[in-house]
Amino acid sequence: MSEPRAPGPEFLTAASDVHATLERWMLVDGYHIVYDTERSKGAHIVDAATGTSYLDMFSFFASMPVGHNHPGLHDPKFVARMNTAMLTKVSNSDVYTPAMADWVSAIGRTMPAPYKHLFFVEGGALAVENALKVAFDWKVRKNIARGLTKGTDDDLVGTKVIHFENAFHGRSGYTLSLTNGFAREKTQYFPKFKWPRVSAPAIFFPLDA
Repeated sequence: MSEPRAPGPEFLTAASDVHATLERWMLVDGYHIVYDTERSKGAHIVDAATGTSYLDMFSFFASMPVGHNHPGLHDPKFVARMNTAMLTKVSNSDVYTPAMADWVSAIGRTMPAPYKHLFFVEGGALAVENALKVAFDWKVRKNIARGLTKGTDDDLVGTKVIHFENAFHGRSGYTLSLTNGFAREKTQYFPKFKWPRVSAPAIFFPLDA
């Protein structure tokens, strides 16, 4: 049985005032609910403003894969270690900590056998960006070896990315040239590469529309 949890934090803003407060200083075009960080549990999200519980089919773009308020995440020793890591923003690409070593070891132990190395990226779009950079580097080097390119800025062969229509891979750097789904007006005036785009089978609901 898990130990009883400490009382939740007290915030200055009431749940009923969250949207109005945010709208004073920023664009607020997200969902209407106010996430209850204390009462949301398992596969259910609770709206802090109304108390309504919803079955979670979203998981915050999969950033909550183990559900809400998993008991293991409230273990006092785990919370203490997390607080230490969260209160000190270390540039872990240059300076290392025991917390980082613990984290890397935990991930390493659960990785499938073929995978041997880790490279952490903060965010999905930047993960795609780094994958593209790896692909560019690998392909251009192969083409240099085959005599297809000199590898200079004005003679790069192997840097085009084929992608699907209605794809969404983020809105940063290279990913702008791949993302072409909904809300295109957000990036319509940004410069992009004209990479090959192919159609993909898709189903749109309702089916009888």
